[in-house]
Amino acid sequence: MMTLKYPVPCVCGNDSPDNTVFTLPPQGEPGMAVRTQANLQRLSEHIRQRLNGPVTVTCHPHRVGLSSCVAVTVEGRLRRAVNILITVSGQGSWPTEEEYEHPRWYITVTDAADMVYLVLWLNSLIVH
Repeated sequence: MMTLKYPVPCVCGNDSPDNTVFTLPPQGEPGMAVRTQANLQRLSEHIRQRLNGPVTVTCHPHRVGLSSCVAVTVEGRLRRAVNILITVSGQGSWPTEEEYEHPRWYITVTDAADMVYLVLWLNSLIVH
């Protein structure tokens, strides 16, 4: 088993530059906007509503057309699962409340750094 460690981002400000999910400076602590924190909290709550108990997180990186993506499957007991597709599109978007009723949730992020950090963040929210 492999464990990836990373600095937990602090909440710093209301807006993030360039519509990124996380502020990831070359040196210093990572950060996120208050809005990102709210979106992550809502995502975590919807996952916990569908799945309880221990979960397994599986990631499948791939491309859809020219876009890099990662399909994240969060599987709980009795094979119940949540499917999240994270796509690098140059802009950020989160599922609406209505979209959380669907079997797959779509999140777009600005760049690959946001995608990797979001997968790490999802794992920490779900596992801990």
